[in-house]
Amino acid sequence: MNYVLKRKDEIITIVDFADDGSVYKFHHKLVNPELAPLHDTNNLDWLKQWWKRRSIPISQGNIRHMLEEKGLLGPEDFLLKNLGLSLTDYYWISPLDSGITWKDVNLFENDFHGNIMIGEAESENFDDMPHYTPNGSLQGTLEKSWTILNGERGLLKGNCNNLSSESINEVIASKLHEMQGFKNYTKYKLIKINGRNYDYGCYSKLFTSQELELISAYDVVCSEKKPNDISVFEHFIHVCAKNGLDENILRNFLDYMILSDFVLSGRDRHLSNVSILRDSGSLQFAMPAPIYDSGKCLFVQDIVPSSDKGLLSIKTESFASDELKLLSLVKDRSLLDVTKLPARSFIEEIYGLDSQIDEKRIALIGEGYERKIEMFRAFQLGQDLHKIKMAVKNYCKATIDTDDFIIKSDAT
Repeated sequence: MNYVLKRKDEIITIVDFADDGSVYKFHHKLVNPELAPLHDTNNLDWLKQWWKRRSIPISQGNIRHMLEEKGLLGPEDFLLKNLGLSLTDYYWISPLDSGITWKDVNLFENDFHGNIMIGEAESENFDDMPHYTPNGSLQGTLEKSWTILNGERGLLKGNCNNLSSESINEVIASKLHEMQGFKNYTKYKLIKINGRNYDYGCYSKLFTSQELELISAYDVVCSEKKPNDISVFEHFIHVCAKNGLDENILRNFLDYMILSDFVLSGRDRHLSNVSILRDSGSLQFAMPAPIYDSGKCLFVQDIVPSSDKGLLSIKTESFASDELKLLSLVKDRSLLDVTKLPARSFIEEIYGLDSQIDEKRIALIGEGYERKIEMFRAFQLGQDLHKIKMAVKNYCKATIDTDDFIIKSDAT
């Protein structure tokens, strides 16, 4: 099966795919090498690996069952059937000599089907023009799906079990950034999703476009060989600066992200959960991508540590292996205002929307969050977090209007 790998309508190379949708071979001499996905030019198998990474993880949601129902041989087969299309960049594959153009198939402008979370019935209403899904290239392990809601493209996300914790955490992170006056974040709202055991999923609007595409930190750091004498963190900043992104802007963004993740005990800021936005015309890195995917925070699927030592021993998937090592990367501790953080009462009120979570668990989450704020306050004052001992302060519980954080209409 021969296809042309393209960026919009520009040819990059010819690709031969195996029956299971994996890359069998490709022309290593690229037609437009400057337009190729970022990759290690010394790796001759880069396209095979890129395609495999681009395909949806088999562990995501109910993907295995969906592939079996469709008679597909695996995630790469699903990606191939949908021409490798995505809503985060402009790469796709066109059947050789098909005459199909980017205008015909791009999902920023054309309708798409295949909402993995709610089934396939709605796809029958489309006209005779083939419609594809961007879900074949959707990353992550949580159940999720691109959708068109009220005329806007956006992402629906579920949770890892019957609790709504990840979705609630996205809303809490959104509130924190809003209170800080920080603009570069993805706003999430809770939404009911039909047929699910959890009370709420969450929804966020698409932040890429025909002018700005997403490139993960993973792809950035792998695009150039890292010198042995610098960290992955500094290497990421160096490559971004080399591609046009202002170093001071990026450092401030990363400092803020690390500080806010610490307060929320975020542990999943791996290098695919940090990205930059690239200008589609100049190919220059334009800005850090909005902060997204903060759901694995506030002790999701973990016991809330009962000691300060435990709270300061949280392991992370990020530029460093734990929170304290991440904090050591921060140059400007003042970028997060400790007086403009959501109150413990807000955390507990939002968690109270979940009818299936135990009240004692909610109280423990609130207590852990409040203790982290005190630790952050000490950090800003220059104290050694290894030595501090904190006392939990009393607080007055306030009432909030939780309707502000929920999309009323069901996702159907």
